[in-house]
Amino acid sequence: MMPPVAYDPMRTVIEKRPSGGLPSVTEKIEYWTHEGQQRLYLIVSFLAVPTADGKGEVERAIEFFMPVGQSGESQQWITATMRMLSLAARGGFLDRALSDMRKVTWDRGPVRLGTYEKADGTHVPRWHDSEVAAIGYAIENLIAQRALAAQGSLFDPDELPAVEPRVEPAAMVSTTVMAGKKCPECGAHAMIRKDGCDYCTQCGYMGSCG
Repeated sequence: MMPPVAYDPMRTVIEKRPSGGLPSVTEKIEYWTHEGQQRLYLIVSFLAVPTADGKGEVERAIEFFMPVGQSGESQQWITATMRMLSLAARGGFLDRALSDMRKVTWDRGPVRLGTYEKADGTHVPRWHDSEVAAIGYAIENLIAQRALAAQGSLFDPDELPAVEPRVEPAAMVSTTVMAGKKCPECGAHAMIRKDGCDYCTQCGYMGSCG
C-alpha cells in the first residue's frame, strides 16, 4: 500500500476559484524591448490556505489577470498566458509554469527588466531572452515580495533583502541584438573571449579561462 502523500499547501489542487473577492495586488510592469519602453498592468489574487501543521495559514497566488484596455496586438498573448497561469496555480504547479516562461526565447533581441547585484554590491541591468521570459521573472518577483511582506513582522526590517533599485530608462536597453554567448549572471548575450577568458561586456562577469 502506498503511503499517503504529504499535504503541501502550495501544491494541493484547488478545484475552483472561491466565490467573492480575494486579496490582490496590482503590479505595473515596465520593461524595454527593441521597440522601446513597454508598460502593462497585471493583477494577482491570493488565497489563504492552511499550513501543513494546521496551525496557521499561508498565502498562495491562484489567479492572474490583465485588466482590459491593454489588449494591443503585440500583447494579446498575455491574456491567454494569464489564464493558463491561473489554471497552473490552482493545479499546484505554478512554479513549474513560471520556470517554463523564463525559458522562452524569441528572435527580436534582448528584453531588459530588473537588475542583477554583483559581488561588489553594484547593480547592472538584467536581460531576458523574450517578453514572455521577462514577465515570468516579474511575476516571480511579485510573489516573492508578497511572501516577504507577509513574513515581515517576524524579522528585523534591517535584515530583510532590499528591493531592486530602479534604473533610469536611458541606461536600460540597446535596440540591437547582442552578439555573444548568454551570460549566466545578468542574462545578456554578451559573453566574448577576452585575454583567454569568457568575459561579459555588459556586467563584467568572468567565466572559464583557457
